[in-house]
Amino acid sequence: MGIVDIVDLRKYFPVGTGMFAKHKWLKAVDGVTFSVSEGKVFSLVGESGCGKSTLARLVLRLIPPTSGRISFRGEDIEGLKGDSLKTFRKSVQIVFQDPFASLNPRMTVFDTLSEPFKIHKIVNRSQLRDQVSGLLKSVGLQSDVLERYPHEFSGGQRQRLCIARALSVSPDLIVADEPLSALDVSIQAQILNILQELKRQEKIAFLFISHDLRVVRYFSDEVAVMYLGKIVEYAKAEDLFSTPLHPYTVVLLSSAPKLRPEGPKRASLKGDVPSPIDVPPGCPFHPRCPRRFDPCDKIVPPLEEPAGKGYSGRLVSCHLWNPY
Repeated sequence: MGIVDIVDLRKYFPVGTGMFAKHKWLKAVDGVTFSVSEGKVFSLVGESGCGKSTLARLVLRLIPPTSGRISFRGEDIEGLKGDSLKTFRKSVQIVFQDPFASLNPRMTVFDTLSEPFKIHKIVNRSQLRDQVSGLLKSVGLQSDVLERYPHEFSGGQRQRLCIARALSVSPDLIVADEPLSALDVSIQAQILNILQELKRQEKIAFLFISHDLRVVRYFSDEVAVMYLGKIVEYAKAEDLFSTPLHPYTVVLLSSAPKLRPEGPKRASLKGDVPSPIDVPPGCPFHPRCPRRFDPCDKIVPPLEEPAGKGYSGRLVSCHLWNPY
């Protein structure tokens, strides 16, 4: 059991196609199972539109699931109410992709960072300024910015404020949804170092969502690769990057930009990602897979440990590794 356990989670959105047309569903998340362990970083990677951000919002209980179960410390979050729901909100925080959009432009730094203390009644009002100053120091900012507004900061500084706000309630889990993608590369490194230090010192667990594979490799303990709402491969970070098993993972890793390309030519995918409204039968990746064969377009491969030695603890959804 992890700090968060997700079992067979699904989120389908209804799609209107006309008054008399047949009702259809967009399968954003389709049967996902994984756990985030205490003090560890679990990363989700995949192309845009594969369901990563929807999954993050499900974990935060910002939207209800179609089916499946999300447990926080063994308790189903759908059943949380009153004080238990407030405790969950305090324990699970989020850092959004766009730091400017996630900060109230009419609130000063002090107002923004002191608000969680007031809501959860963590400290006395007389101690608020000291507590907020301590938060700022933890993310590399000085207390002389307390009365400034978000528009007076750079993108990197705003993201530091978002991290400080998440830290204010001493969470057990931070959901980081593409927290670096809106920042310059040099600023990304600074923010990543802050997150790494928090992981080491505070033992905070992360559900980290990113399409930057270099960042994922550096920061993660475990990685799951998503495609069309499903997890197609799971492994420890170093295992996945050194020996990818699923054909989609192989192409995804080979397409990452490198300063000095070496070895064989990059693998490439032909065709477009199928629509999540009309997912192809069998393996969802088979229309684009360079290694597809007979059962791929008929039977959905289960996500299970690959046959053979040397792959203990890894999961892959592919007929190449688990013949039907």
